Amino acid sequence: MSQARSRPLFIFGLLGALSALAAAFVLEHWLGLVPCPLCLSQRLSLGAYAALCLGALLQVPGRRGARLYAGALVLVALCGLALAARHVWLQGAWLAPSPEPAEHALQGSWAAALARQLVGSPECMSISWSFLDLTLPEWSLLAFVLLSALPGGYLLAGRLRDARK
Repeated sequence: MSQARSRPLFIFGLLGALSALAAAFVLEHWLGLVPCPLCLSQRLSLGAYAALCLGALLQVPGRRGARLYAGALVLVALCGLALAARHVWLQGAWLAPSPEPAEHALQGSWAAALARQLVGSPECMSISWSFLDLTLPEWSLLAFVLLSALPGGYLLAGRLRDARK
């Protein structure tokens, strides 16, 4: 019975993550928007979310396994949410750091490259696209809120169901 309850969670999660990824690729390839490091990190989070949903659909876990998958989905979505929130904050920051030349961005250690992926770089501050007065990072933030609410609601409903017994 738990498998029937958890299947829509993973189907809608997979469809939501794939839709957000498809929109990002359409904006990149058809409109020519070049993704910044934070955009790429958010895409990685969406891909991990979609992979977890696909794994859960293929495995068809029991009640405990579905809860583990839902917990992992919440963690991945919250990581993406934090990256999107950082991106929104960078675009609204008053004091912008001076942009570094591209040749300096490619030099340095792996730790510096990872920091640019997770913390952002000056190119993450430019606003190049908006729809309905929301920028791309704000749309991403909204997507991650919805993607985290989906498994979060499943986990909360399971706790409430267990508490009634």
